[in-house]
Formats: sequence, C-alpha cells, structure tokens
Amino acid sequence: MNVFLQGQKVGKYEIIRALGSGGFGSVFLAKDIWLDIKVALKVPHKQSQELYKLLKEPRLQAALDHPNIVRLLAAEKIDKVFFFVMEYVKGRTLEKILQKEKVLDVVLAVEYIRQVAAGVDHAHKNKIIHRDLRPSNIMVSEEGQVKITDFGTSAWLANVSYATTRIGSPPYMAPEQFQGKAGFAADIYSIGCILYEMVIGRPPIYDPDPFKILEKAQEGKITPPRLKNVRVPRELDEIIMHCLAAKSEERFQRPGDLLKALADIRGEKHHKSEIEDILGRIRARERSAGDLCGNCRRPLPLRSRHCPHCGETS
Repeated sequence: MNVFLQGQKVGKYEIIRALGSGGFGSVFLAKDIWLDIKVALKVPHKQSQELYKLLKEPRLQAALDHPNIVRLLAAEKIDKVFFFVMEYVKGRTLEKILQKEKVLDVVLAVEYIRQVAAGVDHAHKNKIIHRDLRPSNIMVSEEGQVKITDFGTSAWLANVSYATTRIGSPPYMAPEQFQGKAGFAADIYSIGCILYEMVIGRPPIYDPDPFKILEKAQEGKITPPRLKNVRVPRELDEIIMHCLAAKSEERFQRPGDLLKALADIRGEKHHKSEIEDILGRIRARERSAGDLCGNCRRPLPLRSRHCPHCGETS
C-alpha cells in the first residue's frame, strides 16, 4: 500500500512517483525542494515499531561512505510517518538488466562484480555484513557505476563472529546463512552467486524449494560456470567456485582477497580500461595451449574452436 501519493508534499520533499516496494518498505522518488535535487525516500512498512528499531537500517547505512554504496542523506519523521532519505541513482537494478540481457559479457560482469566487492569490502571493514546481496539490491547508474542498496537485513558484527537471524534470499544465501550463522564469508558466497548469474543467466542453485537449495549448497552440488559457458575463462571459473565453496572457511575470507584475484586475472590493478585486453589475452593463451570442448570435454585442435569429436563449435 502506498504511503505517499504523487504530488504530495512531505515536509520539504515533493513526491514524484513510487519506485518500488519490497518486504521491508516502499521507495519513492521525490524532490528536495530546498536543495532542488532528486532523492529516494524509503518508508518502512512497520511504522508501529519503536524508534530505535526503525533507526537500525539508516544508522547502519549512515556508517558507510563509499562510491559503490547508496549514500544515506537523512532520517525523518513527519506527520507520524518515519522514512529515510537516500541519494537517487538514475539507472536500473542489476535484476532488470539481467531480465533484458539474460547473460552479460564476461568483461562487463567482472567490472560490475569488482564494484560490488569494493562496496562490500568497505562495509566489512566497518564490521557490517549485508546479508541480502542479490541483483535487485544492486543499482547500476546510466554511467555504469554500481551502487549497493537495501541494508534492511544488515547487521553489525563488532563483537560476534556471525549474525544469528535466519534471513536473506534463498538463491543467494550461503549454507550457514540458512542455519542462522551468517558471517562475513556469507556475503562472499552471495557475490559468487551474482557473478555466476551474470555469466550463466541464472543463480548457481535455482529451485522454488529453499530446503532443496540448502541441501545442494551444503553438498557443493554446483556445476562450474565454464561447463555451461565456454566463454568464461578458467581463472574466472576458479574464482567463482572459490566464492561458492560449501564451507565458509574455504572461500575468500575478505572481499579484498576477491578483488586481488580479479585484478590478477586482469593483469593490472583496477584499471578497467585495460580489462577487455587482458581477458582477451587470457582467452588467446587458453586457445593457444589447446582448449577443451565445452560439450564433450575432449581436447580441441591447436588454435581451433571446432571440435572434431562431437562437431560443436565453441
């Protein structure tokens, strides 16, 4: 149910239109009349909660200041309606992009995930775990800048090793998260799921039954992305599977480690203008060494994409 209506004035904010609604709140595009800028207003559904509970999400977000995280501007309570004000990102969610494109080019997928990991790294350094990283919570601006949003399920892990609440989106949840033991490595797993989906077209484990997702995740029953898309370089395939390890201690332990691994396969330190050239060289090196057919897994002739065994062309 919409709390605000188009054209309505709420304090110094004029409502332009509704942007969307989720499990925890509704988001509206508004104009800050005083500053003459567009902003996003998030209104929690549970307005009856005590103020300290309503302030949990904005306080978490206010502790973060990073170009890959949506910036919190203010928290307000006007006419008995509590809401908080965030920067407005003109663009689309990664979910909308994937709905249209299905599968992204490897170069673009790596660049998006690099920005996601950079934002998560900043959050983790501030002892904050997101717990609900998924394509719908990632905004991509018209300029290609990635912004993580929706910290409604986030938690501070200042003096504890994991958050105990069982919460999240099943296709992107680490096995331990289902059991109420989400530590920082759970966000790494979610990042792996998002990267997998960008290069394959769907999350690594997709099932309407959350218990089946948990069962397969615990058993590590995930098909390496390279077996589904031969355009995924071996090095990137290994990085994704490292993120998706069933045991949290076997994953990258920090987003910074993931960023370093991504920089290593690109052969540079975060100069995204060179990424396409680097990945091209990786693919060329693989082909020159004699690749495997993505269909029958038999060796391909040197510098050839056509398999003489099954007839497939990769």
